[in-house]
Amino acid sequence: MDEVIFLEVLEGDAVQARHRLEKLPVTVGRGYGNDVILDDPKVSAEHLRLERREDGAVVLHDVGSVNGTFNVQPWARLQELVLTPDARVAVGDTVLRFRPRGFEVEDTVVNEAVPRERLFERPRAFALTLQALVAVAFISERVTQFQKTDWGDLLLAGVVPLGLALLWAGGWSLASRIARRSYYFRAHATIGGMVLLGFALSPPLFALLSFSFALGSGLAVVRTLLILGLVGWGLYWHLRYVTRWSSKRVVRGLVIASVGVLVLTNVSVMLGNEDFSEALEFPRSLLPPVLRVAPAHSMDSFFEELTPLAEDVDALAKED
Repeated sequence: MDEVIFLEVLEGDAVQARHRLEKLPVTVGRGYGNDVILDDPKVSAEHLRLERREDGAVVLHDVGSVNGTFNVQPWARLQELVLTPDARVAVGDTVLRFRPRGFEVEDTVVNEAVPRERLFERPRAFALTLQALVAVAFISERVTQFQKTDWGDLLLAGVVPLGLALLWAGGWSLASRIARRSYYFRAHATIGGMVLLGFALSPPLFALLSFSFALGSGLAVVRTLLILGLVGWGLYWHLRYVTRWSSKRVVRGLVIASVGVLVLTNVSVMLGNEDFSEALEFPRSLLPPVLRVAPAHSMDSFFEELTPLAEDVDALAKED
């Protein structure tokens, strides 16, 4: 190995700290008298000693530690080890890796975009998104109240989505703090608020489209795809703030997850089973006739459309 070697403290596969070892011997342990101090309660005050032999090899010695020193691959307890490039040992709950000065690093990852402040990080976007979310939830609840105004329900309708957005942002912020050393709370709250805003706006929007253009069941497929895309968009940006993955890797993972969700949610339909529900689906808000673009179906056309259904029912009755 080179005269200068590096001791890396690993956290999973990531490097938590690097120590440049220019002169040997070097001591490693939890005590303050060591050259390299490890903050691990399972590491002894004096745990390791690194020395250079006359032939130039660097040898690691366990100097009587309480919990021992272990070679990682293959896993085995050791008293001393001649270090080779990329050697790894475990002390307590800490993994140490040794590398020479001439170790070749991977190619530089190309930055996909010039760093700039994103929309989600702006204070105004954060405030406007949450205000719009509360307003839309309030209006949606108000237009579905046909009798006397229930102010308690109206207040709850505005508070619940706001609380969900902040709680959702809190969870992602903790993940960002662990993975990226920064909370990004405002960005996560803005993203979550936009997703919830999309959920709140999609029912009245599709109800309007269905009423205006007399669209049938095909609109439900479009709505499902739109909701899935909205969720995927939100998760994409959450993950960009949490992980250091490239955008292509994030998109790949989300596509695989989306396909899995679609398969699991439609497995009964794929197996030929028919859903049955006693709940009646009907619009809860009345829209003015002026919004209708497509002509309304007459009663005669309604009964004509029922003719094939009646024939199928009669055929089933005869089979029984």
